[in-house]
Amino acid sequence: MKQSERLDQLITLLANGEFHSGQAIGESLGISRAAVNQHIHKLEELGLELFSVTGRGYKLARSIELLRSQAIEKETPAQWKNKPEFEVRSVVDSSNDQVKELAKSGTLDAGFSLFAEAQTAGRGRRGKQWYSPFGSNLYLSIYWPLDDGIHGAMGLSLAVGVALAECFTNLGIDEVSVKWPNDVYIAGKKVTGILVDLETSPEGAAHSIIGIGINLRMPDHVGEKIDQAWTDLNSELPQPVSRNRVAAEVRASVLSALQQYGQSGLSAFQQRWQQYDRFIDKPVKLIMGQRVCLGTCRGIDENGALLVEDEQGVRRYFGGEVSLRAQDAIN
Repeated sequence: MKQSERLDQLITLLANGEFHSGQAIGESLGISRAAVNQHIHKLEELGLELFSVTGRGYKLARSIELLRSQAIEKETPAQWKNKPEFEVRSVVDSSNDQVKELAKSGTLDAGFSLFAEAQTAGRGRRGKQWYSPFGSNLYLSIYWPLDDGIHGAMGLSLAVGVALAECFTNLGIDEVSVKWPNDVYIAGKKVTGILVDLETSPEGAAHSIIGIGINLRMPDHVGEKIDQAWTDLNSELPQPVSRNRVAAEVRASVLSALQQYGQSGLSAFQQRWQQYDRFIDKPVKLIMGQRVCLGTCRGIDENGALLVEDEQGVRRYFGGEVSLRAQDAIN
């Protein structure tokens, strides 16, 4: 049995949050007591918090609900049942990179999705680390061809952001907002990041891989490493919500948005974006390297550009290294 398979088996054993003796774990996995300790340390490296008590064994600090394909399929709205395909993987480097490798076969259907329980090299915008502890949050990547070539990607992250904001609202969460160009917030705290990777072929064909990271039940010991205000879905709901249910609803919401985006572009999302825009009609500053621009946010245009009004009128700004902050923000 491979080490990765043993780790998966160990996690499944511990997922109920109860104590399990080292002897019982060793017998179940077919390994020595010393090897059990090594595997426990591996789980801690994946962001899982464990307790070890002499005479009782090991237990997770809290039980976890593992993602299961059948459970996600069961919770999936009828429109997206049994199509397109999706996978659940345990530990990956990056879910986007995994889909990128799969796409090389040329056989992926539009909307193919991959969920990961954990990422060892999760990344956000501008190469920042995306903290991805095991079994706590959602990490999802979706393959989507761009029939109009690379230009068809303009505004893609905005459409996905609107879909996620609406999904969270439908779950019963208040104060959901979007931040241009790729974040979702709840009560002013970040809950979701979106990363769109684009690839083209010499023939001009293009496709996107849309990575989505959602804080669902972020462990405090991992959240302490995050350098900005954050929250998770379960903190904003009156009672915990099933990971498999959220996985199903998020996937269906994003696939529906991508289908609509492919048919009508960003025009179907402009007004919806404005309803959730965190900075609409508020003073903002744009940070572009050493350059700082001040103005008032006026939403987005039909191409996904950020509209900022200053003394010279309304200017359009696209992605790249542009950052958006409230003018009175410290950073």
